[in-house]
Amino acid sequence: MARLSRLVRDRRQRDASGLAVVEGPRAVDGALASGAVLEAVFARPELVGRYAPEATAETHPDGRRLGAEYRERIGAVWSVPAAELDPLADAMNPQGVLAIARFADAALDAAVGAPRVVVLEAVRDPGNAGAVVRSAVAVGFGAVIATEGTTDLWSPKALRGAAGLTFGPLVCRGHTTADVLSELSGAGHVRVRATPDGDIGVDELPSADRMALVVGNEAHGPSAEAISGTDVAVSIPMQHPVDSLNVAVAAAVLMYAMRARA
Repeated sequence: MARLSRLVRDRRQRDASGLAVVEGPRAVDGALASGAVLEAVFARPELVGRYAPEATAETHPDGRRLGAEYRERIGAVWSVPAAELDPLADAMNPQGVLAIARFADAALDAAVGAPRVVVLEAVRDPGNAGAVVRSAVAVGFGAVIATEGTTDLWSPKALRGAAGLTFGPLVCRGHTTADVLSELSGAGHVRVRATPDGDIGVDELPSADRMALVVGNEAHGPSAEAISGTDVAVSIPMQHPVDSLNVAVAAAVLMYAMRARA
């Protein structure tokens, strides 16, 4: 519990140790389904059985999605009363499970090698960022790149927004927009920028072997680097009086349209 308390309080310690705090049964189960290794799980007594040594895919309520060997990727399991566990949670309404998971950021050259990539540019809301990651996994995007100024994709709130699925794709953080777009160009990607006033609509998107979607800050829009460094500006047609969509919703629509087809 002491280690969990330190990780909850200190983001820099989490980054330095390569550990993330995952909250809630849905996010913890999603992390396991994505292949995450959990160093420890702390759960209320009524939930601890989902992760205890005797737990199996047959007995877990979401066992089919987790995979038969999910229990082998869980370290210590601790039963903790709600009165002790809930104050450590980041969520307003704690759900009784917190886990310590090991993560690793991908190198930029590895991330741009994926056939489909989504780039988050200065997306500051962790719930929105997490939702973009979740949609990226759903439609088969292999990498998520968060440029400088984007919220921490490994924070508890972002992981909840992603339903724990952030451990599946390659995740790369901390590079400038210009560097990311240059590397994507070099790797042969068609770089698509989401914007309300695009040159083409979503139904006119080209198809290519390698494609990258850049989504930006809702309030400020794409940066000058994103505008100059992308090949296509695309918008989603909308009915009056709607003139914009939440960044996570827009990203989901565009990623679906850009998904790789067999």
